[in-house]
Amino acid sequence: MIRLVPLLLLLLAGCVPDGLEDFDWDGLQPDPPPEELTGDVLIGTASADGLDVELYAARGGAHLGYVRLALRVAEGGAAVTDAQISLSATPTAGPASSAALPTESPATLADGDGFFRGAAFLLSPDTTARAFSVRAAIQTASGASAEVAFPVEARQDIWMQPVDDVLVSWVDPLRPVVGENAFTVAVHRWTGTAFLPVGGLEPGLYPYMDMGGGDGHSTPYEPVQALSDGRYRWEVDFIMSGGWEMTVLLPDGSGGEDRARFVGYTVYEP
Repeated sequence: MIRLVPLLLLLLAGCVPDGLEDFDWDGLQPDPPPEELTGDVLIGTASADGLDVELYAARGGAHLGYVRLALRVAEGGAAVTDAQISLSATPTAGPASSAALPTESPATLADGDGFFRGAAFLLSPDTTARAFSVRAAIQTASGASAEVAFPVEARQDIWMQPVDDVLVSWVDPLRPVVGENAFTVAVHRWTGTAFLPVGGLEPGLYPYMDMGGGDGHSTPYEPVQALSDGRYRWEVDFIMSGGWEMTVLLPDGSGGEDRARFVGYTVYEP
């Protein structure tokens, strides 16, 4: 084995292009996949009337669109696992300032990680306005109660796409994987005073993977299912991992289509 080492070094040296003393081996390697945004990220803390509350957001923190939120509550240093929590949210800047946003309040029992899990749509017709207030009214099983508010700064990335006066938010899946996925979006219209869910549509879908050099392909999916609250779902079977695009085609009312394009997300191995 020791005798092979000089031979291997000689062979490797022979692979270096002529005239290059320091060959960039790392430069030949493909780009690493994007870091997977998993887990819950702490985005705020608040205390009131004997309760200490932490607010977390999934998918790398708060972003515009549909945000899964989680709260941890403590009373006198002890974790609270049974409480009624009502969530509300409003923008604090931009044209929709103070408009009520759609939210989903948690169940009364915390999960195994001690989280009360809910969600909020952090929506803004002007995607440069990203300041919000998320509020929680809490009533514990022991009788303690408090109201707390969290200032939240939401980043703009792929999870909400504006199309004229309509906002299309990616809801599910949180983590796309190879195989069957229930791809769900929510459509809201900004009326000038409120964000209203848009029902009665028949949106189309086009999944696409760009392979480079003008090549690419789609993947199998089922027809759309219209749900409540402006939500639409497709069963999508991703045939391979990697970077994908998802285009939602919305009727524009004049025979044409508007496109909400989710570009830059990753499909992972299960």
